[in-house]
Amino acid sequence: MKQEEIGKFIAQCRKEKNLTQAQLAEQLGVTNKSISRWENGKTMMDLSLYEPLCKILDIQVSELLYAKRLTTEEKTRQGEQSALQILATKKQLETLNIFTQILVVVGIIITITFTNKYAHKPVDQIIIFSIGAFVWGFALVLRALIMKAINKLDQDIE
Repeated sequence: MKQEEIGKFIAQCRKEKNLTQAQLAEQLGVTNKSISRWENGKTMMDLSLYEPLCKILDIQVSELLYAKRLTTEEKTRQGEQSALQILATKKQLETLNIFTQILVVVGIIITITFTNKYAHKPVDQIIIFSIGAFVWGFALVLRALIMKAINKLDQDIE
């Protein structure tokens, strides 16, 4: 993704819509200097602005990212590639999810086994329990984030 090409494309589409930088900025809730920086390729806009910008300029996000108008055939091909990429990403996340389940089990094993076997003093028990709980807790948080990402991908596919 080349910032300068995207910037030129934004400027071209804005001019086709007979919008000034100030008018576009007002519609997006940013400054006209931000629009100028995007169009000059100095900065890229925040991801949250892609969809509103494309709606205003009457283009698709894929056209913005490719910095050109796409033919119907190119849009179809891009859609297929995006769907395949989403499925591949989902598969990778599902594999990571299995890994997090293993981490939860390892954390529990560390907590129970090592505490009983090696912790003869209260300080040792606290240290070993803390290590096991950290692994276990980290795995649970990671698993929750992965499940959230998988659910988001499922929504995108529908």
